Amino acid sequence: MAAAVLCMAFYNVLSRPLIRRSSALGFLAVGMGAGAAALVAVGAFSGSLATLRAFGASQWIAGLYLGIAGGALAFILWVLALERASPTRVANTMTVNPIAAGLLAKQLVGEPITVSLVAGLIAVCAGIWIATSEAKPA
Repeated sequence: MAAAVLCMAFYNVLSRPLIRRSSALGFLAVGMGAGAAALVAVGAFSGSLATLRAFGASQWIAGLYLGIAGGALAFILWVLALERASPTRVANTMTVNPIAAGLLAKQLVGEPITVSLVAGLIAVCAGIWIATSEAKPA
């Protein structure tokens, strides 16, 4: 998990000048295309692609939904945001995910809102506020 956070931090900071030189969507397409090619190559080499033959329609629909809505669309919006705002401000949007997940879990599957969830949501909101507040000179 720490490695994933570190990779995303490097991506946010180091990709911004490259995105400015080229188009945001072009940069994203090359990155996602390279990642997809690497995944297919590893899957072919390890024999994991054979599992796909057993997929039914519902698995393909779920996979396409996750790939398009949860992957491509989310990253398109992410890269477009990096074009317009600082990496710190854009990275702070990721901290909203637990809030959205907690509220949607309550609405969609009836998951209870516990004291620990509320405390976590307060901590997330406090972190967003601290990270986005400008320091005032003393």
